[in-house]
Amino acid sequence: MGINLHLRASLLGVVMATALAGTAFAQEPQRGGVLTTIHFPEPAVLSSGVNSGFVAAYVSTKIYEGLLKYDRKGDPMPVLATSWDVAKDGLTITFHLRDGVKWHDGQDFTADDVKFSLEKVWKVLHSRGRLIFANVQQVDTPDKLTVVLHLSKPSPALMYSLNSFQAQVMPKHIFDDGSDIAKNPHINAPIGTGPWKFNEWQRGSHVVLDRNESYWDTGKPYPDRLVVRYIPDAAARSAALETGEAQLGAQSPIPLSDVKRLASLPDIKVTTEGYEYFANVSTTYFNTARKPFSDIRVRHAFAYATDRQAMLDDIWYGYGKLATGPIASYNTKFYTADVPQYPYDPEKAKALLDEAGYTPDKDGIRMRLTYDVNSPLGAEYVRLGELLKQQFAKIGVELTLRTQDLATFLKRIYTDYDYDFYTAYNGIYTYPILSQWWGKNIQKGVPFSNSTGYANPRVDELIEAAQIESDPAKQVEEFHEIQKIVMEDLPVLVNFELDPVTIYSTKVHDHSVTYDGPFGSFSDVWIER
Repeated sequence: MGINLHLRASLLGVVMATALAGTAFAQEPQRGGVLTTIHFPEPAVLSSGVNSGFVAAYVSTKIYEGLLKYDRKGDPMPVLATSWDVAKDGLTITFHLRDGVKWHDGQDFTADDVKFSLEKVWKVLHSRGRLIFANVQQVDTPDKLTVVLHLSKPSPALMYSLNSFQAQVMPKHIFDDGSDIAKNPHINAPIGTGPWKFNEWQRGSHVVLDRNESYWDTGKPYPDRLVVRYIPDAAARSAALETGEAQLGAQSPIPLSDVKRLASLPDIKVTTEGYEYFANVSTTYFNTARKPFSDIRVRHAFAYATDRQAMLDDIWYGYGKLATGPIASYNTKFYTADVPQYPYDPEKAKALLDEAGYTPDKDGIRMRLTYDVNSPLGAEYVRLGELLKQQFAKIGVELTLRTQDLATFLKRIYTDYDYDFYTAYNGIYTYPILSQWWGKNIQKGVPFSNSTGYANPRVDELIEAAQIESDPAKQVEEFHEIQKIVMEDLPVLVNFELDPVTIYSTKVHDHSVTYDGPFGSFSDVWIER
């Protein structure tokens, strides 16, 4: 299932022109060199199995592999599985595994690793895997190179979720020792089957990965070393890319105000391609488990008081499009605009707060709340906090802005649930995985699970049904109904659809050849020397 990423022509003309320059003919990959990349913020762990966010995935997808990968049209391609058979009734899926694959410590990769990963990691620890693999009842391993999944119901979504971003195969011999997988030291010193071997992680500075000389895809990867740098200062990240100190930065690593300037330089390219798989949206999360956001009128009031167009234009420089709901408009198969909308209307917001009993005091203040600034994600989120403070002051809401490091933020949001509201971004994926709205995904201590406390039995029923629906027309109806209900209940306000950018040297080639772009393995990337 392929989709075309929408682009804002007025802002991205220079970007696309530079991205397309020099692609008229293919070149033979060259071996050698060190590829230094920038991603931000620094992850808490180096395994997507226990932390399904983007910051962990950027590194871990180079080390671990999935059974499959997806080409730029979204079609599955072999990785650890060389072929697969789906029974006519959809209840049995057989994967034939690649022979001769070695873990980075020299041990053989086998079907037992897949069985362990699915049963102990994907279905238990991964915030989206609980939904994706919920209908897998049994995993058989008739021999060391065959895995058979037995499903209670057909699950079309499963076959779109077997890449290294969603379902990393982890080594059973390392993690299945009876201890807490999330506390195993190899979570931060990973051993995978991928093209890159873990060398070191100097916290606060960088991760170093070395070429896997024994990689099953002979001759790959091409560079000798891959370095991922974490530079806290946004201007310094821009400077590193501009001077060639780093050759690639993924997922909008620099201030968006700098993008057009860097795109105009002769030795730098910028593209928004390679993020189609994720269907990212900017989202504001309300803690519905406590006042004031336990009251739907307050959630609606905050939606009317949010000038989302100002967010997009003034902070994200137009790199996106206003959203109507959780599924992006370019996902034409499942998207619907027929959902409740909340245009900017401060007066309507005030009326709703009056109705909810939050009237102004003598100083004009209706309520005082804490907004958790998602500062680890970058300067845009700090500026967003200031913008929202100004916007909500207009309706009598006084905000205190709270910043913290990533580890503290994750604990506060996903373990302690000690917050009022915050803004982040959320991957919905081309085959929508609406786990943030799924009541059964409230998992204390699991990053990027359902943090709002929202649970609607009808929504849960629909989300689960849509994952396994074999009737295309009925499946579309289910996704449409989900969007309508969640936009009425509004535990999450969807602000806009995101267009992340990748910035790279003209000497870097083939960095985004799969559907997940720079979150792929980098097995094909090479440096012109």
